[in-house]
Amino acid sequence: MLTDSLVHLIKIGVINNSKKNYKPGKSVIVFGAGKKELYEFMHNNPSLEIRPFNEINDPLEIAKNDNLIAINNALMVDLTGQICSEAIGHSQFSSTGGQLDFVRGAKMSKGGKAFICLPATHMANGVKESNIMLNLTPGSAVTVPRADAQYIVTEYGIADVANKTISERAKEIIKIADPDFRDELTKQAIEVGIISK
Repeated sequence: MLTDSLVHLIKIGVINNSKKNYKPGKSVIVFGAGKKELYEFMHNNPSLEIRPFNEINDPLEIAKNDNLIAINNALMVDLTGQICSEAIGHSQFSSTGGQLDFVRGAKMSKGGKAFICLPATHMANGVKESNIMLNLTPGSAVTVPRADAQYIVTEYGIADVANKTISERAKEIIKIADPDFRDELTKQAIEVGIISK
Protein backbone atom coordinates (compact mmCIF):
# COMPACT_ATOMS: atom_id res chain seq x y z
CA MET A 1 0.00 0.00 0.00
CA LEU A 2 1.38 3.37 -1.03
CA THR A 3 0.66 6.01 1.64
CA ASP A 4 1.14 9.76 1.99
CA SER A 5 4.18 9.23 4.21
CA LEU A 6 5.81 6.90 1.66
CA VAL A 7 5.20 9.42 -1.13
CA HIS A 8 6.94 12.05 1.02
CA LEU A 9 9.93 9.73 1.58
CA ILE A 10 10.16 8.98 -2.15
CA LYS A 11 10.02 12.68 -3.04
CA ILE A 12 12.86 13.61 -0.67
CA GLY A 13 15.00 10.67 -1.83
CA VAL A 14 14.91 8.53 1.30
CA ILE A 15 13.25 5.78 -0.74
CA ASN A 16 14.82 5.46 -4.20
CA ASN A 17 14.89 1.68 -4.73
CA SER A 18 18.50 1.89 -5.94
CA LYS A 19 19.69 -1.10 -3.87
CA LYS A 20 17.05 -3.53 -5.12
CA ASN A 21 18.25 -6.52 -7.11
CA TYR A 22 14.70 -7.29 -8.26
CA LYS A 23 12.86 -4.53 -10.11
CA PRO A 24 15.45 -1.87 -9.20
CA GLY A 25 14.29 1.71 -9.31
CA LYS A 26 10.65 0.68 -8.96
CA SER A 27 8.24 0.98 -6.06
CA VAL A 28 6.03 -2.07 -6.49
CA ILE A 29 2.57 -1.61 -4.98
CA VAL A 30 -0.92 -3.07 -5.02
CA PHE A 31 -2.77 0.20 -4.38
CA GLY A 32 -2.47 3.67 -2.90
CA ALA A 33 -4.61 5.38 -0.27
CA GLY A 34 -4.19 8.96 0.86
CA LYS A 35 -4.66 12.59 -0.03
CA LYS A 36 -4.99 14.15 -3.48
CA GLU A 37 -1.21 14.63 -3.70
CA LEU A 38 -0.74 10.85 -3.48
CA TYR A 39 -3.01 10.20 -6.47
CA GLU A 40 -1.33 12.96 -8.47
CA PHE A 41 2.02 11.31 -7.68
CA MET A 42 0.69 7.93 -8.84
CA HIS A 43 -0.73 9.21 -12.14
CA ASN A 44 1.45 7.97 -15.04
CA ASN A 45 4.45 7.64 -12.70
CA PRO A 46 7.01 5.33 -14.35
CA SER A 47 8.76 4.71 -11.00
CA LEU A 48 5.66 2.86 -9.73
CA GLU A 49 4.64 -0.63 -10.74
CA ILE A 50 1.15 -1.67 -9.71
CA ARG A 51 0.60 -5.42 -9.50
CA PRO A 52 -2.25 -7.62 -8.19
CA PHE A 53 -2.41 -8.86 -4.57
CA ASN A 54 -1.89 -12.50 -5.49
CA GLU A 55 1.45 -11.58 -7.09
CA ILE A 56 2.69 -9.04 -4.54
CA ASN A 57 1.84 -11.31 -1.58
CA ASP A 58 3.32 -14.46 -3.09
CA PRO A 59 6.20 -15.46 -0.76
CA LEU A 60 8.22 -16.70 -3.76
CA GLU A 61 7.83 -13.30 -5.42
CA ILE A 62 8.73 -11.52 -2.18
CA ALA A 63 11.82 -13.71 -1.76
CA LYS A 64 13.23 -12.50 -5.10
CA ASN A 65 14.24 -9.33 -3.24
CA ASP A 66 17.62 -9.98 -1.58
CA ASN A 67 18.08 -8.72 2.00
CA LEU A 68 14.35 -8.16 2.38
CA ILE A 69 13.38 -7.03 5.87
CA ALA A 70 9.74 -7.62 6.82
CA ILE A 71 8.50 -5.63 9.81
CA ASN A 72 5.00 -6.42 11.07
CA ASN A 73 3.11 -5.67 14.26
CA ALA A 74 1.24 -7.97 16.62
CA LEU A 75 -1.31 -7.83 19.41
CA MET A 76 0.08 -10.70 21.49
CA VAL A 77 2.59 -13.54 21.49
CA ASP A 78 2.58 -16.75 23.50
CA LEU A 79 5.63 -18.42 25.02
CA THR A 80 5.93 -20.92 22.16
CA GLY A 81 6.20 -18.09 19.60
CA GLN A 82 2.67 -18.14 18.21
CA ILE A 83 1.81 -14.64 17.02
CA CYS A 84 -1.66 -13.09 17.00
CA SER A 85 -2.04 -9.88 15.02
CA GLU A 86 -5.77 -9.91 14.31
CA ALA A 87 -7.99 -10.39 17.35
CA ILE A 88 -8.09 -10.48 21.12
CA GLY A 89 -10.27 -13.46 21.86
CA HIS A 90 -13.24 -13.26 19.51
CA SER A 91 -12.98 -9.46 19.13
CA GLN A 92 -11.56 -8.78 15.68
CA PHE A 93 -9.25 -5.76 15.31
CA SER A 94 -7.60 -6.37 11.95
CA SER A 95 -7.21 -8.97 9.25
CA THR A 96 -4.36 -11.26 8.28
CA GLY A 97 -3.35 -9.07 5.35
CA GLY A 98 -0.02 -10.15 3.95
CA GLN A 99 1.74 -10.65 7.28
CA LEU A 100 2.44 -14.36 6.99
CA ASP A 101 3.30 -13.99 3.29
CA PHE A 102 5.94 -11.37 4.08
CA VAL A 103 7.29 -13.30 7.07
CA ARG A 104 7.79 -16.35 4.86
CA GLY A 105 9.06 -14.33 1.89
CA ALA A 106 11.62 -12.49 4.04
CA LYS A 107 12.88 -15.75 5.54
CA MET A 108 13.33 -17.19 2.02
CA SER A 109 15.02 -14.02 0.76
CA LYS A 110 18.81 -14.19 0.50
CA GLY A 111 19.93 -12.28 3.61
CA GLY A 112 16.32 -11.53 4.57
CA LYS A 113 14.87 -11.27 8.07
CA ALA A 114 11.35 -11.18 9.50
CA PHE A 115 10.54 -9.08 12.55
CA ILE A 116 7.31 -9.05 14.55
CA CYS A 117 7.08 -5.98 16.80
CA LEU A 118 4.73 -5.28 19.68
CA PRO A 119 4.70 -3.35 22.93
CA ALA A 120 5.32 -5.62 25.91
CA THR A 121 2.14 -4.42 27.66
CA HIS A 122 -1.16 -2.65 27.15
CA MET A 123 -3.57 -0.93 29.51
CA ALA A 124 -7.02 -2.48 30.10
CA ASN A 125 -9.39 -0.56 32.38
CA GLY A 126 -6.43 1.22 33.98
CA VAL A 127 -4.51 -2.01 34.64
CA LYS A 128 -1.25 -2.94 32.92
CA GLU A 129 -1.47 -6.31 31.19
CA SER A 130 1.20 -8.28 29.37
CA ASN A 131 1.03 -8.82 25.61
CA ILE A 132 3.34 -11.80 26.14
CA MET A 133 1.51 -14.68 27.74
CA LEU A 134 1.67 -18.39 28.40
CA ASN A 135 -1.22 -19.02 25.99
CA LEU A 136 -3.00 -16.75 23.55
CA THR A 137 -6.38 -15.54 24.76
CA PRO A 138 -8.97 -18.21 23.87
CA GLY A 139 -10.50 -17.47 20.48
CA SER A 140 -7.51 -15.44 19.26
CA ALA A 141 -6.33 -16.28 15.75
CA VAL A 142 -2.77 -17.40 15.12
CA THR A 143 -1.58 -15.08 12.37
CA VAL A 144 2.01 -16.37 12.28
CA PRO A 145 2.57 -19.98 13.42
CA ARG A 146 5.49 -20.54 15.77
CA ALA A 147 7.36 -22.51 13.08
CA ASP A 148 7.45 -19.35 10.94
CA ALA A 149 8.43 -16.86 13.66
CA GLN A 150 11.98 -15.50 13.44
CA TYR A 151 12.53 -12.31 15.46
CA ILE A 152 10.06 -10.99 18.04
CA VAL A 153 10.70 -7.44 19.27
CA THR A 154 9.46 -5.39 22.21
CA GLU A 155 10.89 -2.29 23.85
CA TYR A 156 12.91 -4.69 26.03
CA GLY A 157 14.84 -6.37 23.23
CA ILE A 158 14.78 -8.95 20.45
CA ALA A 159 14.02 -12.65 20.84
CA ASP A 160 15.50 -14.82 18.09
CA VAL A 161 13.15 -17.81 18.12
CA ALA A 162 13.95 -19.41 14.77
CA ASN A 163 14.99 -23.06 14.91
CA LYS A 164 14.76 -23.14 18.71
CA THR A 165 13.10 -25.70 20.97
CA ILE A 166 9.90 -24.72 22.80
CA SER A 167 11.91 -24.34 26.02
CA GLU A 168 14.53 -22.13 24.33
CA ARG A 169 11.80 -20.03 22.72
CA ALA A 170 9.99 -19.51 26.01
CA LYS A 171 13.17 -18.35 27.74
CA GLU A 172 13.99 -15.92 24.91
CA ILE A 173 10.46 -14.52 24.82
CA ILE A 174 10.30 -14.06 28.60
CA LYS A 175 13.47 -11.92 28.35
CA ILE A 176 11.60 -9.37 26.19
CA ALA A 177 8.49 -9.29 28.41
CA ASP A 178 7.91 -6.35 30.72
CA PRO A 179 10.04 -6.98 33.86
CA ASP A 180 6.88 -6.83 36.00
CA PHE A 181 5.61 -10.02 34.32
CA ARG A 182 8.78 -12.09 33.84
CA ASP A 183 8.65 -13.97 37.14
CA GLU A 184 5.00 -14.92 36.67
CA LEU A 185 5.60 -16.02 33.06
CA THR A 186 8.56 -18.13 34.19
CA LYS A 187 6.45 -19.69 36.98
CA GLN A 188 3.63 -20.48 34.52
CA ALA A 189 6.07 -21.99 32.02
CA ILE A 190 7.57 -24.21 34.73
CA GLU A 191 4.13 -25.29 35.95
CA VAL A 192 3.08 -26.53 32.49
CA GLY A 193 6.48 -28.06 31.75
CA ILE A 194 7.57 -25.72 28.96
CA ILE A 195 10.76 -24.95 30.86
CA SER A 196 12.41 -26.77 33.76
CA LYS A 197 13.35 -25.25 37.11
